[in-house]
Amino acid sequence: MEATSIESTESGVTTGLRPWKGQSNWRHQHHLKNVHGILNIFGWGFLLPIGAIVARNFSKFPLKCDDWYQLHTLCQTSGYIVGAVGWGTGIWLGNSSRQYTLKAHRILGIIVFTLATLQMLAMWLQAKKEDECGKWWEICYNVLGYVVIVLSIANIFEGIGNIRSHAAEYWRWVYMAMLIVLALIAVALEIYRWIKSKNQQMPFDDNDIDASQQI
Repeated sequence: MEATSIESTESGVTTGLRPWKGQSNWRHQHHLKNVHGILNIFGWGFLLPIGAIVARNFSKFPLKCDDWYQLHTLCQTSGYIVGAVGWGTGIWLGNSSRQYTLKAHRILGIIVFTLATLQMLAMWLQAKKEDECGKWWEICYNVLGYVVIVLSIANIFEGIGNIRSHAAEYWRWVYMAMLIVLALIAVALEIYRWIKSKNQQMPFDDNDIDASQQI
């Protein structure tokens, strides 16, 4: 059977391959691209923000939860592992296909993975609060976490924008819906915490005290 040209629907580049080999290779890469995107969305783009929401709202009064740090660690560790697998899949795709070279997406992915790795090391090697550097460690850890989340979201949309098919619009709306849900949860928790804090700071009225004594 003679060699023929197979055109990739996502890269738009034609390569000389045998029909059966080209179709099999394209399907394999297409499957890996889907796996790469789903893992990155769920790991970097969903679990890490949940971990940040937990740390922000359940570590202090009035929503303080004794197990907040365990839940935060679980979300961050799971998000890092899932995201790292997705990142590794993307690196493999970029190295195995000369046509699949997305420089901006690749560079952002490397930055996200590097910063997320530093954050994981900081989480497991955290300084004690009584140490002098404990306060600075907490500030750097929080800032680094928010930077990773922002860059992850930006890179996810960058990756979706590189999809040259009708599936791009579908995944864009799916991830936007996920972000909207997370944002609504975060805003609701912030409002609830603000209301509870205001109620705790509100002084008692003398009339209310007299009324309670009469009862």
